[in-house]
Amino acid sequence: MYEANFYKTIDKEGIAEDARREGFDPVYITDPPGRVYPPHRHPETKLLVFLEGNMEVRVKGQEFDCKPGDKLIIPGNLEHSAIVGPEGCTFFWSEKL
Repeated sequence: MYEANFYKTIDKEGIAEDARREGFDPVYITDPPGRVYPPHRHPETKLLVFLEGNMEVRVKGQEFDCKPGDKLIIPGNLEHSAIVGPEGCTFFWSEKL
């Protein structure tokens, strides 16, 4: 489930707090430009919340151009991949069963 601008007006601490209320334990990650996450899948549900830069994420054949404030939840066992944009990307990452 992709929600553009979901967290657009909330600061980093507020986003982390909201993610914890949803049962996630967010990890702050910064990726360099061009980093590639090849197609993969895992049993856990994944939460991605984008803070700076951008990342193109593909889930089950659908592409999302994720930007600051966007939220993406990837259900478990769905194949997904990603490539980080030219400015790099800072985001929260978390998984839960």
